[in-house]
Amino acid sequence: MRETEARAALRAMGVLHERDGRSWLELTTSGTTTSPRTVVRSLASWEDSFEHVSRLTGVGAEDRVLVPAPPTGSMFAFAHAHAAHVGAEVVALARWSVAAASAALETCTAAHLTPAMLEALLDRDLAALRTVVCAGATLPESVRHLARDRGLTVVDYYGAAELSFVAMRVGTRLEAFPEVELDLRDGVVWARSPWLADGYAPGQTGPLRRDADGFATVGDRGAHDPDLGLVVLGRGDDVVTTGGVTVLCADVENALLSLPEVRAVAVVGTPHPTLGEVVEAVVVGTDDLDLPAMHDRASSLVERSHLPRRWHQWDALPLTAAGKLDRAEVRARLAARRPEETA
Repeated sequence: MRETEARAALRAMGVLHERDGRSWLELTTSGTTTSPRTVVRSLASWEDSFEHVSRLTGVGAEDRVLVPAPPTGSMFAFAHAHAAHVGAEVVALARWSVAAASAALETCTAAHLTPAMLEALLDRDLAALRTVVCAGATLPESVRHLARDRGLTVVDYYGAAELSFVAMRVGTRLEAFPEVELDLRDGVVWARSPWLADGYAPGQTGPLRRDADGFATVGDRGAHDPDLGLVVLGRGDDVVTTGGVTVLCADVENALLSLPEVRAVAVVGTPHPTLGEVVEAVVVGTDDLDLPAMHDRASSLVERSHLPRRWHQWDALPLTAAGKLDRAEVRARLAARRPEETA
């Protein structure tokens, strides 16, 4: 049975555990600002969602699926398990590489990618690729439009290792994933569904919180937009304190990603002798990117105290093994490129 194939794939990845007639999954988180932790969930909380994912993404037995990074986190482990469930062949990369992923796309018709991975591939020959399942961060509208211009179907979703699928976008609106109830409480996204994890491994803690009614959250902030549906604003656990003002990096990044010339952005704080920290922005953009003009446009999008004081244009942003923004590496590169300054 295909269900058995999925279990075999999970067992081979070392995330399926079986004892005394019980089966459960143990998966690591893949965040960029904290140490990984182990999330424990029932096998059914993944298996029972497979058919929903198949229907919404269109990924099936006829596909050859690219999984571009090791299944050390939940996103890519699920990609392996779902492909096994539908009977699709998987091309698995030992580590993320633009060149290796581009070569794999000569035969792969579907791929599970983070927004940063997708952005990095859009200038390459996409060959057979037709469907991208995208998660791990906010997908910039500029990248979405470029992907559509390349003839790709992009299905992006919001979720977390602790919550699994929360919302998925097939057309223009990010809507609740099947069997998920959404609730926005003081700007924080809560969800109730069969897909929630049981919790963390013994002795570990994390952002997962529950209420008495079965809703759970990891602290991600969100809002409802009449045209876009759920808008996820980020967790706000990466902050900059500059001149006594607290700046949430995700807020500034989301504002900058609304600019059509921005394909990817990292906002970080770096040491400053008088302000404590200073806000810096590293931007990956289109050929006509103009940083001074972007600074002027950004001044109408964010408060003056939140506006980046230093701007940089890079060809690509560094990613973690899970394909997410590596903020620590961004900070390290900025420090290495800059001698002592007091600006």
